[in-house]
Amino acid sequence: MRTHENSHGREIVFWCKQRLTRLRVGGMAGFFIVAGCTSTTRQPTVDKPEPTLQKPITTDSSTGRDVYTTPYAPGQLQYDLQIFSVARAFDGDSVHRSDSTRVIGLITTTFATGSRRNTAIVRVEFDSVSVIRGSGTSVPIRASRSLTFTIDTQTGEVEPTNQARLDSCSKEDLESSPIDGREVLPTIHTLATPNTWTDTLSTSTCRGGALLRITRIASYTRVESPDSTLHIARIAQFQITGNGQQWNQRIEVSGDGTSTDTLRLGGFPLRLLDVAGSSQTRLVFKTELRLQQFIQTSRTHIVMRSR
Repeated sequence: MRTHENSHGREIVFWCKQRLTRLRVGGMAGFFIVAGCTSTTRQPTVDKPEPTLQKPITTDSSTGRDVYTTPYAPGQLQYDLQIFSVARAFDGDSVHRSDSTRVIGLITTTFATGSRRNTAIVRVEFDSVSVIRGSGTSVPIRASRSLTFTIDTQTGEVEPTNQARLDSCSKEDLESSPIDGREVLPTIHTLATPNTWTDTLSTSTCRGGALLRITRIASYTRVESPDSTLHIARIAQFQITGNGQQWNQRIEVSGDGTSTDTLRLGGFPLRLLDVAGSSQTRLVFKTELRLQQFIQTSRTHIVMRSR
């Protein structure tokens, strides 16, 4: 199990008019909510390596391969990202309505070799990120600081290296990018034997005065492809729990969901070429006086720019 904790992102304002929120729940499909109103109630140390790896698909586990046969070879890549989401309120005292949002942005990743054997360092930066609401209103997001991760080049395990532990959400969060960097850092297992593997990720994030904990279990499977590229199917299940204070009222949050993605890799060195996926999430927001429930469906498409 890995734990990634971050405090990036715009707050969830559960009962405040036209306020947008995003939860990173694993998979490539993000999660957004535009909540309606009621009248009563809101890294790193970089060193040097020489990894010994194996081809992503092979049956000879004794043959070592260099880092260029993994997706983590040194170099810089750019990806165009689009996430389209529709949120529908239902049950409880929620007004039955739906809202749509679209997030677009440019993600730049810079890979370097790490100091330990079979490790890589990656810096992730975001540019031209904006949120477009259903009305067509575009909300540009201020540039966030770059994020740095350490990757085990055999297991694909991704560890953040410049993010602090998050224990409470007593302070107001600043507006930041709705992209967290993991959209282009899937767990790619390059050891020879398994064609199926799992990855468990726990994250914590602040939204609208509530500390949310998200646990995701993703299953990856190599699948046959009609061309020379490597195709990987990913299915993730996730749970969301949280609580906090908003407008002097206690908030309780719960939810669950599923996401499915197809990852395509190819070229030399091996690179992540594109990701296409969808997700569905159910969220329940409760205070002493109010109950609201939402169903969110999202579609994500990420494409690497030509090198």
